[in-house]
Amino acid sequence: MPDPVGAGLSAAELDTMIRSLVARRASLQPGHPAEPPNDPAQIYRADNMLWHVRPAQGAAAVEMLLYHPGLGWTSILMSRAQIEDLQDAVALAVAGLPLVLNGSTTA
Repeated sequence: MPDPVGAGLSAAELDTMIRSLVARRASLQPGHPAEPPNDPAQIYRADNMLWHVRPAQGAAAVEMLLYHPGLGWTSILMSRAQIEDLQDAVALAVAGLPLVLNGSTTA
């Protein structure tokens, strides 16, 4: 059975519908939890992530943009303190990764 959601809509029309649905969901309670879920099925994943970072216009912040193939570009404004926290979190996560040298994994 084909999925009727968005059937016959152009990409632009479907993007408008998605934006409307996302805005509606954001206004509902309960909101999404502040921590990521443990169930991988509840996380939207994308391979070969595209990202971009630039100074935020009109704010003392950095704008970090992430690309999702279904949603397009999403943006978050981050203060200097948030960027520093992100740097620390990434450094800790990377420190726990195994090294891959010449195709073999080392601890």
